[in-house]
Amino acid sequence: MEIRQIYYVLEIAKQKSFSGAAKALFITQPAISQQVSSLENELQIKLFQRDTHKVILTKEGERFCEYGKKVLEAVDNLTEAFGQGRSDQKMILNIGVFPFYRIAGLARALTFFFSTNPNVLGSMKVVENYKAFEKLKNEVLDFAIIKAIPETIPSYISYDILQEENLCAVMSSKNEYAVKEYIDIQDLGKLPLLTGERNSHLYDYMKNLYESNGLNFNVAFFNTNEAELMLEMMASGTGILLATQSIAEKISGKNAKACVIIPRQKLCTVLAYKKECKLKGLQIAFRNHILHYYQTLQSEEEENLVMQVEGSAADFTEKTDFK
Repeated sequence: MEIRQIYYVLEIAKQKSFSGAAKALFITQPAISQQVSSLENELQIKLFQRDTHKVILTKEGERFCEYGKKVLEAVDNLTEAFGQGRSDQKMILNIGVFPFYRIAGLARALTFFFSTNPNVLGSMKVVENYKAFEKLKNEVLDFAIIKAIPETIPSYISYDILQEENLCAVMSSKNEYAVKEYIDIQDLGKLPLLTGERNSHLYDYMKNLYESNGLNFNVAFFNTNEAELMLEMMASGTGILLATQSIAEKISGKNAKACVIIPRQKLCTVLAYKKECKLKGLQIAFRNHILHYYQTLQSEEEENLVMQVEGSAADFTEKTDFK
């Protein structure tokens, strides 16, 4: 059981609505529903009775809220005694992330931050770049971690470049091009593409990439927000995905192959936030945490690369007789 789950249950009881509670807490309804469902499964009870008009507490739910209020009161007293504020004064961080954030390992970094900062209520949404920029501008989001070319980021957005990577084509292992380590950019026009929704930032980026190289923009399916569906369609041969190298390598396996695009195309992972908003307190802590995570990630990748090179050199020396 987590403190935030208690907080969610009490807010639902207050609003008599899952959607109302989600709106009040600045999180998505699926997220709050999942947390409550997880709590009910853990306790083996039903907290709410749902119908088409409203949500009401069950007897077990009423009992839970009675004890829950006491728990939160005790937590409030504890945090207040150490200058952390009460639960109704907790800071809320609204974060947008790119669709394949789980595959990239970003979920681990986010989970660690919120688990070690109990005085922060987190809200996370998969968001497309154009919508991310708009939500940052309107202060609906505090941060967005997205894939972008820095030159395309609006002037009202500040950003930190977290990672710069090669762009890869990821395809079914049955594809005729899957035997190669690299794929010429001219060959992309011969393959159907799985991309973002029409007029999204990703769609526009892909379209510009293809048209600037005189390629046929052959789209097989729109909507990369549905990551699992896109992976299934790619593995089945419906089309190829274009992804940064770290994601492409993790997707690769028995049913998929990643090929680096030649000439190399670069795409960055960036942490974006509104330029006019002065970061403070936990916002600075979050920014520093994400920067540190990617710096550590890059250091690990460089260390692995050195070990691979040294291993290859040692193997070469063993197999070669210089005497």
